[in-house]
Amino acid sequence: MVAQDWVNAPLALPEGLVKAPLLDDVADIALPRRHRLARRRTIALDDLAGEPWITWPSGSICHDWLMQTLRRHGHDPIVRHTALEYATQLALVVAGLGASVLPRLGRGAVPAGVSVVGVTPALHRHVYAIRRADASRRTAITAAVEAFKLVASTLGDRSAMLAVGRRSSSGRRRPRPGDRARRG
Repeated sequence: MVAQDWVNAPLALPEGLVKAPLLDDVADIALPRRHRLARRRTIALDDLAGEPWITWPSGSICHDWLMQTLRRHGHDPIVRHTALEYATQLALVVAGLGASVLPRLGRGAVPAGVSVVGVTPALHRHVYAIRRADASRRTAITAAVEAFKLVASTLGDRSAMLAVGRRSSSGRRRPRPGDRARRG
């Protein structure tokens, strides 16, 4: 099984299970293009005090992590909308209804009307393969975990390459209004 946790909210495993680290993923903040912070390269979570949020449903690991993280920063989170899918969350961001956390591995094409801004310090989540501790003797389980690690190494590279800013599905930065055209 593949699972995740956040650096400041580790996943507790039941006895008899072990984690095999696969990769770390960085999360950025998705803001409406016209938001006062949308043109910055990075922001602090404190910059978002009082902002409405679009997040995962209550009880999910990502929702609970966001609430805990914002409260540790002294903010009482204002959750205006919840959605399970990133595409739906981003559609709500485009509509100007709030900010959303956007992990790089969960990111597809970023729609027009959304700015993706990095967070300082960075928001990290860990991705693991989880198996029974006694299953490490089984060749098929060991091979599956190694295959996960191989694939994760390519996904980790993709996550690292996705810099902040509006991105196309190819990962290239799309020009923002006001950017000067480059002459080649």
